[in-house]
Amino acid sequence: MMNFSREQRTVELGDVKFGGQPGELPTVLFGTAFYGKKFLNPDMAALDEVRESIRAQEELSRMTGNPSVVDVFLGDTESMAKRLELVLEELPKPRPFSVDVPESAVRQAVLKHARETGISDRLILNSFNLAAGPEELDALREYPPGCAILLAYNPKDFSVDGRIDMLESGAGYLEKGLLGLAEEFGIKNLLLDTGATPFDHSAAETLRSIPVMKNRWGLPVGCAIHNTVESWLWMKEYRKDHKPEYLTCDVGSNALPVLLGADFCVYGPIRNAAAVFPFVAMVDKFMAEGAEDYFGVAQAEDHPRRKLG
Repeated sequence: MMNFSREQRTVELGDVKFGGQPGELPTVLFGTAFYGKKFLNPDMAALDEVRESIRAQEELSRMTGNPSVVDVFLGDTESMAKRLELVLEELPKPRPFSVDVPESAVRQAVLKHARETGISDRLILNSFNLAAGPEELDALREYPPGCAILLAYNPKDFSVDGRIDMLESGAGYLEKGLLGLAEEFGIKNLLLDTGATPFDHSAAETLRSIPVMKNRWGLPVGCAIHNTVESWLWMKEYRKDHKPEYLTCDVGSNALPVLLGADFCVYGPIRNAAAVFPFVAMVDKFMAEGAEDYFGVAQAEDHPRRKLG
């Protein structure tokens, strides 16, 4: 169990809170919708699957007390508006949502679309990272999202210091660090992602960065540690005939960030929500009990420690 001497800031976006001391607030869980080949040109059955997955995540969030965020995968501008419309139809206001957008041009379009449709204040950009070129920086300045996840991934230096360098100076990829740029653009709500790296690429530094960043800035910190499991070369072959065992590793990986003080986990495909939410709620109960016993950190009644008996 741990507690930070630096004051820990709470980011509140809509009805979701991130941050605080370890064990204070429940872990926020991001499940990614439209993830996989079947959603490149989805038929009605695939769209219905997305709707059902969002409803299932919402129900699991109500049951456990762990806040949920739908992370919308957007691979092109053509399907962007329809995907966002479908997701927002399923979410209660003012629930935030995030967008997972690999291409810079699409990120620019999403930022503009969010402003034009009045949903910028609910938008979590996943993520603001080293790939942002001049045009994307201009779009961030003109259409800032309600919240941005700052991705500390630094391909030149996988160490904790390298990840911090990306946030503070831009690590030679950007004119300023991501923190400084976000402040310049007026993005008031910030989440830090330590940037999951594969095994043999300093994967442990992904986790070790969590308490370092929380102690350095007091901001909410998390990661998508399931990406380390997904990129595991041995597991890629093994899981072909052992899907339940793979899911155990994939889901179980989310305990590691929480035990090191993380405030959120991007856990992967939203279809895995039924396995992830009870598991992380259990870890939250351990963390919360220790936080109260050792440091006097109390929890609200809707925290898994209180809610799940």
